[in-house]
Amino acid sequence: MGRYAFLLAAGISLFGAMIHFAAPWLGPEWYAFLQAPPKVVASAQAGGLLAPAGALGIGLLMLVCAAYALAGAGLLRWLPFAQMVQGTIAAICLLRGLLVLPYLYKFPERVWTFDVLASLIWFAAGLGFLVGILRSVRKQPGVAANSSGAQAGSA
Repeated sequence: MGRYAFLLAAGISLFGAMIHFAAPWLGPEWYAFLQAPPKVVASAQAGGLLAPAGALGIGLLMLVCAAYALAGAGLLRWLPFAQMVQGTIAAICLLRGLLVLPYLYKFPERVWTFDVLASLIWFAAGLGFLVGILRSVRKQPGVAANSSGAQAGSA
């Protein structure tokens, strides 16, 4: 199950990267639909660099998330600080997913369906990372299977 959880997180991250990489070609309306800050939408309308540079930066961060998820699923061999990075990504995604809750409570008239859907998707990505991490920790030799304190190989 951990492999599939990481694959879910990778899929969400790759999709997020794709929509950000496509934003400069889809125009200012796309930035507005994705709820980019007004400054970014204005940059896209004016042909400035802020909008495409921001979209590229976010897309690259999402590609990094996908790479770490694919490493967790066993499809990439090794990435530095894998468990630490995966845990950080899980926490960020879960927090991003929960971010809509205070807005739903305080400003329900400002929350769109897109906001709720995006939060649910990022929460699912965070759960994918979290479940993947927890399942991979259980599989590691010596973590749960060797709880008696005996050293492997000692007789």
